[in-house]
Amino acid sequence: MDSKPILSPESHSGAQSYSKESLVSERQAFELRKYRNNPDVIAEYLNKAIASEDFAVLIRAIGMIIRAQNVFALSEETGLRRENLYRMFAGDRDPTLGNTMKILASLGVQLAFKPRTSIKAKPLRPKLGRPSSSPKE
Repeated sequence: MDSKPILSPESHSGAQSYSKESLVSERQAFELRKYRNNPDVIAEYLNKAIASEDFAVLIRAIGMIIRAQNVFALSEETGLRRENLYRMFAGDRDPTLGNTMKILASLGVQLAFKPRTSIKAKPLRPKLGRPSSSPKE
C-alpha cells in the first residue's frame, strides 16, 4: 500500500506548480489538517496567493484549500458538483466570479478590495457627458 495519504498533494501530482516562490507549491508539504475548517489560516494563505497578482496562482490556491475540506459537503453547500469543483479550481480554467464567491463564502472567507499602493497616482478621469455651457448674458 502507498504510504502517502489519499489527500496529499503528492497523490494528486501533475505538471502544475506555483509560479511564485513565496507560495507553498503543490510539491512541498501542504498540511491539509491545518486548512480544514479554519477561516483565519485559509484567509492568510489566500492573501499570499492574491498578493502574487497572478490569477492562476490564486485559482490553484483555492483548489488546494478545497481539497483540504470535505469536498462532498462543500459541493452540497454551494450547489456545485464535486467534479466541477475539482475542474474549476485546478488552475487551467477560469471559474466565474459567482462560483468563486460561493466557494469562498462556504470556506468562511470573503474577497476584499483595497487601493493599490505600488502604482503611481493616475490623473483624474474627465467627466462624461456634455460640457457645461456658460450662461449667455
